[in-house]
Amino acid sequence: MWVSCPQTALLKAVQIVGRGISARTTMPILGYVLMETQKDGIKLTATDLELAMQVEVAAEVKQGGQLTLPARILSEIVGNLPAAIVEIKAPEGSTQAEISCESSHFEILGLPATDFPALPRTDGDAVGEIDADVMRMMINQTIFAVSPDETRPFLTGVYAVLDGAEAKFVATDGGRLALRKAQLPQAARQKIGVIVPAKAMQELARALAGVEGAVQLRMADNQLVFTVPGLRVYSRLISRQFPNYQQVIPQEFKQRIRVQTERLLRAVRRASITARDSANVVRLRAEGKKLTLTSNTPEVGKAREEVEVAAEGEPIEAAFNARYLMDCLNNIEADELFLELTGPLSPGAIRPAHHSDYVYVLAPVRVYS
Repeated sequence: MWVSCPQTALLKAVQIVGRGISARTTMPILGYVLMETQKDGIKLTATDLELAMQVEVAAEVKQGGQLTLPARILSEIVGNLPAAIVEIKAPEGSTQAEISCESSHFEILGLPATDFPALPRTDGDAVGEIDADVMRMMINQTIFAVSPDETRPFLTGVYAVLDGAEAKFVATDGGRLALRKAQLPQAARQKIGVIVPAKAMQELARALAGVEGAVQLRMADNQLVFTVPGLRVYSRLISRQFPNYQQVIPQEFKQRIRVQTERLLRAVRRASITARDSANVVRLRAEGKKLTLTSNTPEVGKAREEVEVAAEGEPIEAAFNARYLMDCLNNIEADELFLELTGPLSPGAIRPAHHSDYVYVLAPVRVYS
């Protein structure tokens, strides 16, 4: 193997695939990056057996081949090289590679490339495609509602549904639920409803930053494969039944409050200062053109703030977890929103004021005056 490529492109690729490596593994090869030559470049792959990241880098290939190198060492070396051409050489059949860039030279030991786990075939059953920027937004607007509780694995991922011309991403931890819908550029080739682990979705969203075009989705060997030119993400699926989320979403309300998102976010953030030691509870009550937020921790103090709103319906006072509110407000990407309430002990719903593609449902907190 003998290739050369720009340090900046190689570093970006190494950093992306490195996110697919787990710090806790009993298989040494899972701490290594597989490098394979292609016609006009090299392909880097890393996996923890649940998630695999694969990036293609344009390079001059003088001799074909494949090798593995330790991910941490490779990242440190490439990250500290100057922004110049990096050359990687390894004799055929050898596990030792030479990395050179200007006056810097390294000799690094790898493991046999044949030890690296085989990935599912990339020509699996086509599912459909979603615009990269839309997919990143759909992930960011739902993933914070995923549960970290491993005893309920069906809640530890994002439920991805493609059906006809519509895609839905849903996440819930039992105390809140986020649902984002989007229209597909073309109808899905097959209907799917699968649970994708949170880590895979998180790394996919990070890798899609700045990417243009459509993300192709394919099913292969109980894995969902996401592909854009130069990038492929493989994710093992969670083989459980996702709960019936539709029955959780309120279909009516007794009070609806229209408010500027940024103004409400700032108010909740300030009110949460005196709520941290009392389960992070913030109370809300709107009447006419005024929404009042209060929080109180006897050992710390209390806060009160008024926000200008437009409220319709009967006044309702409800209490919610401030962090849950801020998670939504930080990601809703809408200048104005509707907060819909049906009662002090009933779930509330937050929706963008100008479209119906997103809804966030959160359970109230029972408080005693």
